[in-house]
Amino acid sequence: MKIRSTLLLLFLSTKLLLAHEVNEAFFTITENGNTVEVEAEFPWTMRNALIAFNPSLEHATDKNEFESTFVEYIKTHLILKDINGNILEYLDFKELENNGHSHQSNYLILFRGNKLHEVINTIMFNVNDNQENYHTIDHNTTGKIFTTNKQVNNFYVPEYSSFNYWYVLLLLIPLFYIIKRYFILKGST
Repeated sequence: MKIRSTLLLLFLSTKLLLAHEVNEAFFTITENGNTVEVEAEFPWTMRNALIAFNPSLEHATDKNEFESTFVEYIKTHLILKDINGNILEYLDFKELENNGHSHQSNYLILFRGNKLHEVINTIMFNVNDNQENYHTIDHNTTGKIFTTNKQVNNFYVPEYSSFNYWYVLLLLIPLFYIIKRYFILKGST
């Protein structure tokens, strides 16, 4: 009996450690051609944010009402701008599988445009004073996670550079070798 209790306690504590906080949302942002894709992971409290945004949802039973409010909410609270300061056009969203977590919802949100420069994300600020939104940028090689909250609701995306410094190094090594050989041969004559 003692072993069962220990195993049950261990199982429940593991489940609690894996659960996300209700004031945290996660976003992975990817540029794909002329489209910016945002994979969003919202806690169950996103429903409260939608109801606060549109109180008529309190007694709604139609999924379409929630979906249309979700679209308007995203357009209002997730603003992406390109390098010229133009707001990227919202295109669509798709509900994704939630990987077995019933306390969260995952979505793919699509925007038209590229050269993402600024992200303004105030999602769920209307229900949580301590809301934290965590963003990962696909080409961000530093591994930095950008956070928005009520104090700082935006961040600037580091400029993507496809320039690879290894190529320069590979070109410079033979050049140094040739220069060194030249001066060694010149010095011996």
